[in-house]
Amino acid sequence: MSGSEIIGLLLAVGVAAVVQNIVGFGFALLAVPLMVVAVDPHDAVIISTFLGLGSSSFQAFNGRHEAQRGLIVRLSLSALVGIPVGLLVFNHVDERFLKGCLAAGIFLAVFVLTRSPNLSHASPRLEIGAGFLSGALSSSLSTNGPPLVFALQGRGLPIAQFRATISAIFTISGVITLASFIALRKVNYESLLGVLMSLPVLGLGILIGQRLKPRLNEENSRRFVLVLLSAAGCSAFVGAVVG
Repeated sequence: MSGSEIIGLLLAVGVAAVVQNIVGFGFALLAVPLMVVAVDPHDAVIISTFLGLGSSSFQAFNGRHEAQRGLIVRLSLSALVGIPVGLLVFNHVDERFLKGCLAAGIFLAVFVLTRSPNLSHASPRLEIGAGFLSGALSSSLSTNGPPLVFALQGRGLPIAQFRATISAIFTISGVITLASFIALRKVNYESLLGVLMSLPVLGLGILIGQRLKPRLNEENSRRFVLVLLSAAGCSAFVGAVVG
């Protein structure tokens, strides 16, 4: 890995860590597209999984008193049910079509949250459905965040509860994903080297994010979440069009 590639990798990790610790999600969304400029796409996913797990587990522990355990259980268990369905879909449906559907779903979710931001009176089926979609998207497109964001934002959680809850869910899914990578022998020397080099920058990004997050009020945090969700939709749309 050249000097410029190392700098690109570290910048990607730093930016992603800061954003995730401010708002609670967005590590893979930001890190992977930036990392692929510097490292192999396969290694980018592995590195992002390792580091994202470190960031989300820190945030989950730090905010454990604000985490909504009922939401965590419903979303995590239903995601486990969705994972095998996602694998089945991945093996039989064109990936570009899936990304197009994902983009359309994300834009619809942003529209719904903008027009009807409070779904707090919805039944628990909201989390069950969102968790199921999250698991299916995780195993088909490696993108599990948007349904979780929609469900938790729809519940109108304050930003502290949102961060803590979604971080706990990401920690659970991250452990399962990482264990799967290790079991399938997808982790190689280059990805581990990238993780080790990035750890100091990850720590610095976490520290900066922790310092900045108190400055984000409830209204601005909601806008920030919707902007990141829209960015995920744009990324999926580009992937569907470009391939």
